[in-house]
Amino acid sequence: MPFIHNIKFYLSSILIFTALFILSACSGDQAPVKGFVLPEGDVAQGQQVFLDFNCHGCHTIPELDLPESEFEPPFILEIGGKVYRVKNYGELLTAVVNPDHIISRKYIAMLEEAERKFVISPMPYYGEEMTVAELIDLVAFLHIQYSKLQPNYYRSHYRVR
Repeated sequence: MPFIHNIKFYLSSILIFTALFILSACSGDQAPVKGFVLPEGDVAQGQQVFLDFNCHGCHTIPELDLPESEFEPPFILEIGGKVYRVKNYGELLTAVVNPDHIISRKYIAMLEEAERKFVISPMPYYGEEMTVAELIDLVAFLHIQYSKLQPNYYRSHYRVR
């Protein structure tokens, strides 16, 4: 039985890393990749995955009422909200599968302010616990949490002809 479990783990890993590689080439929010398309995720199931894996212990989402978490992190990171650049599907997928891939300057500043040093992200790796279906649903849930702000343009900044 352990042999079968290992095969399933390796096949899941190969699928996830292939997805990440292919999706990293996308430039649009959810631009399809020729020959590789993940199924559409279930947003409600994704919210349940967010809660089941205790993501709300370290992350908040604007205008979303989440239950209290028993875990007390040094600080809370906000996910979603109104932003000028919406994270695309590939970026969100990468952030969940490989939290050490990119650590933002904002996060590093928060670590320094909390007088903590991490060479890597303290976000747990869920590659062996989260199913591919849960991952797809979670990313669908996270993706809809972002809304794109439009910059304000004033007439005085442009010549009117």
